[in-house]
Amino acid sequence: MRRLVAPLCGVVVLTATLLVASPAGAVSVAAQPTTVAGLLAHYRDLSQEAERVNEDLLAMQENLAGHQQAADAATKAAKDAAAAADAASGTVNAAQDLDEVADALSSHRDLDALSAFAASTSPDDLLGKLAAANLAQRLTGGRDIPPGALATAQAAADKAAAARASAAKASAKVTRGAADMRERQADLDAQIAEVRKALDNLTPDQRALLSGSENYGDDVVIPAGNLGGIIKFVMSQMGKPYLWGAVGPSSYDCSGLVQTAYKKAGVTLPRVSRQQATVGLVVPRSQVRAGDLIFFYRPVHHVAIAVDNDLAVHAPSFGETVKITPIDAIGPVTIIRRILA
Repeated sequence: MRRLVAPLCGVVVLTATLLVASPAGAVSVAAQPTTVAGLLAHYRDLSQEAERVNEDLLAMQENLAGHQQAADAATKAAKDAAAAADAASGTVNAAQDLDEVADALSSHRDLDALSAFAASTSPDDLLGKLAAANLAQRLTGGRDIPPGALATAQAAADKAAAARASAAKASAKVTRGAADMRERQADLDAQIAEVRKALDNLTPDQRALLSGSENYGDDVVIPAGNLGGIIKFVMSQMGKPYLWGAVGPSSYDCSGLVQTAYKKAGVTLPRVSRQQATVGLVVPRSQVRAGDLIFFYRPVHHVAIAVDNDLAVHAPSFGETVKITPIDAIGPVTIIRRILA
């Protein structure tokens, strides 16, 4: 039997009178709340902002990883291009070296055996002239630079220069991305500190109100196939704590729980909720069924997995655990996606 505690819908309404938005879009405290509803609203507001920053940071990490892969590929391409340019240049240089040797022997290039005999002054001189004539004749046949060698060498050099520039540009993106990520991590750390402080200000009874639901999923119907596996998995994770950036097995954030659950069914989803919200088919609220992904807020920064048309499992926020909650009590629904038909 489902055992539900009435959701704290009125708590969120009080937030507007207790908090004001800063120009940067973050939330600052206008006055420290003193009522239970105010304290809970303060906590929930800070938690939601921290979750948004966490999703931003995770997206930046993925973006940075992509930049790093591109930089590595560009660096390898630059090395390969440089090697090709060196080889092409070597071909031209070798041909030019042969040309210089042949020129040095030009005085003997037209000698034949009879002329060498006539012009020699000694047996040794005769042998030298004959050898020089022979070498000159051999070099003359191959002294020209191979057709297209100069053009090939120039093209290879241009490609190497372009590859070096591309590698430098990719490396610069990595450097900037790393700096941005450090700044975003500092933002998240500050948000987390605020959430912890707000949570510490709650009494045990007030913390108990955060549960919002005591539904243990006793009467949840498990569908067949891969969807059933997903629902069984998320149900088995209930009670595990929320942790920013976690993907299990001992803790989760909202999108980490979704990604891990679908991975168990052999489906690879993006890491963060705003990216997950672009995958699959759009489903109207009235047609939600088990396994559908429910996305909340604008911009999207929270996600839950429906277990039926009314309830969903999600990792709410720090200080809370993975649990079942009425879909419409989680927050404003932005979009619903069906991944498995």
